[in-house]
Amino acid sequence: MKGSLGSWFHSPPAHSQHEFPHFDVPCEVAPGNRQEDLARTPYGGGLMRKVTLSIPVAVLALCLAAAQLPAQQPGSGNFQWYFGGQGGILNFETIEGRHTIPSGGAHMLITARRTGLLLSVDEGLGSDEVGIYTLQSISSTGAITSQEAVAAGFKDLRRYSATLVAFPIKGPATPYLGIGVGIMHVSGVTPDDDFTKGVGSAGFGSFVGGLNFRVSRFSAFGQYQITTSPSEQGMVVRFTDGSKMAAFGNLFRGPTHSFTAGIRFGLGNARERATSGGY
Repeated sequence: MKGSLGSWFHSPPAHSQHEFPHFDVPCEVAPGNRQEDLARTPYGGGLMRKVTLSIPVAVLALCLAAAQLPAQQPGSGNFQWYFGGQGGILNFETIEGRHTIPSGGAHMLITARRTGLLLSVDEGLGSDEVGIYTLQSISSTGAITSQEAVAAGFKDLRRYSATLVAFPIKGPATPYLGIGVGIMHVSGVTPDDDFTKGVGSAGFGSFVGGLNFRVSRFSAFGQYQITTSPSEQGMVVRFTDGSKMAAFGNLFRGPTHSFTAGIRFGLGNARERATSGGY
């Protein structure tokens, strides 16, 4: 836990961080939803220098691996498969403010004539990031018997995206635009319980813009992606006596921004072509 949060929010006792949720009566898990504004606390974040320095090494390795493979320019070839890797930075917001961390990932691009489908996964490599959510105890009559703000830590932020892209111009340098959807979730959470995981995952919509250009025998690209703010997440644990506990909030908030650069190389045709001869 970071120092400044101690005076602002009440953290759950130590036994609850390791054993919670644990109840003596059977329970079932169901989705919940609740709106509530949470306070902010000022805090500063930092980059992971060693991870950032490793990104150029990874890109160089991909370049050497792709140097022997013939590649085509996305947008100039029809119905092609492309595979590649990327690295860059990811900017996101928590209760402590906005943070920028290094990121890396991989993607697959399937092109038609002037359109394509881009599937990608990116991992933002953080370090002891802190979010917060609200935990309530509710009696069988529906009255709130207790409520507290629970601070939770996480290390990384993972993003899965599916984007429909368009290549409006064909040429050595090919711009592209796209819209898509995806899922983003945190990993390495503390405390490691169902409530923390439940409020640390959310869906999003996204917009992508980039420029793809040919470099030697492969294609290189630069790309910007922005995602929508996550909706409030929640979950409810119900008990046989009619009481329940509810958690709601988000460990991360606001839109995310990412700037990435990488390479991609062709894997061949994306559809079966007719051939002469045969049986």
